[in-house]
Amino acid sequence: MKDTKIITNNLKQMRKERGIKQKFVAEQLGISPNYYSQIENGHRQPQIEHLLKLRCIFSVSLDDIFFNNMIANRDKNYLGGN
Repeated sequence: MKDTKIITNNLKQMRKERGIKQKFVAEQLGISPNYYSQIENGHRQPQIEHLLKLRCIFSVSLDDIFFNNMIANRDKNYLGGN
């Protein structure tokens, strides 16, 4: 479940950084905005087909979706930050 939380946090962060609405992402995925909201809030797991489309929508790699915050936190800790 921890891995899902990382993924959903990364998706939410990427969407907000780009100023994209959940409704737009949902339309691109072919799902309802409510369904996408449930993915971002960790109530549903994204399907692999959604992850593949999300990487194109956000112009990122799957590594960014799965590990973005973990990598940032690891680098921050490595550099002596908190």
